[in-house]
Amino acid sequence: MSETKPTPTTGEHTDPATRAMLALVLTRGLGPRLIARLVEKLGSAVDVLGASAAQLGEVEGISKKNAGKLKRAIDDAAAPDGAADRELELAAKHNALVVAIDGPGYPALLTTIPDAPPVLWVKGTLSPDDALSLAIVGSRKCSHYGREQADAIANGLAHAGVTVVSGGAYGIDIAAHEGALRAAKSGAATNGGRTVAVLGSGLAKPYPAEHVGLLREIVAEGGACGAVVSEFPMLTEPRPENFLRRNRIISGMSLGVLVVEAGKRSGALSTARRCVDEHGRELMALPGRVDSAYAFGCHQIIREGWGQLVTGVSDILDVIGGEAPMLQAAAD
Repeated sequence: MSETKPTPTTGEHTDPATRAMLALVLTRGLGPRLIARLVEKLGSAVDVLGASAAQLGEVEGISKKNAGKLKRAIDDAAAPDGAADRELELAAKHNALVVAIDGPGYPALLTTIPDAPPVLWVKGTLSPDDALSLAIVGSRKCSHYGREQADAIANGLAHAGVTVVSGGAYGIDIAAHEGALRAAKSGAATNGGRTVAVLGSGLAKPYPAEHVGLLREIVAEGGACGAVVSEFPMLTEPRPENFLRRNRIISGMSLGVLVVEAGKRSGALSTARRCVDEHGRELMALPGRVDSAYAFGCHQIIREGWGQLVTGVSDILDVIGGEAPMLQAAAD
């Protein structure tokens, strides 16, 4: 299995492009879309750091009135021993890497979504083989049937060489990680067969605490079985809004999304909507008992026609097998 593992990053030894992008991310008032516009207008993250206040004020979304204040904030974040260097040192202390959107190791599929994170914090290893991936999501409160199916499907997909992406949360998420990890650790998975957990907190504040042991297993042995990633700085606490925000990464990293169980107000449905409406990816739903509240979201997806009904691994492989052009486009 081919792997791309970025060089560990510290304040003194990281490449200038990654450090510059990190400084922008840590600048108050800059989000993924505005950073993307700055880079597009000025050429690169390094060029943005070197731009004048007047140049910043020419970018859509930045008023000339606020450009000077923004310039000072960027300079502060990028200064020696400033926010960027402190974050890089903290990441290195926790055996994590900082990976920039325009650098090695960043997931190719994720670069194609409108608001891709400019940087990711990574523990373990992100591999080019992870482009053949499927997100498995569902409710934190789920039935025994839901957990059983998530585990079995993830295990079967990993055996087939598919990387399983989920959010590391209670319920369906953790069952999917467990199933994929079991296949990866057995050595039976072919051409990939890994798992990636996308957190809604910083890597130094993993949530929930009960899953720390499994997250450690994923990143053990240099990340042979997968990776744990976040778009949030290392010490970011878990907050409800972070989990909704990270859902776009789960979808964006994947060729498609499978919803195993989702109640009427499940956050998994937000991932499903992003998958279809914003990312143009394949959405699938596993049917459940007709009288089960846990299956409400899956049945809604199927009934309203914004996703396909699947019943197992072979159905899923048939669906994502048609996504080869997307993989090629992301690689190019």
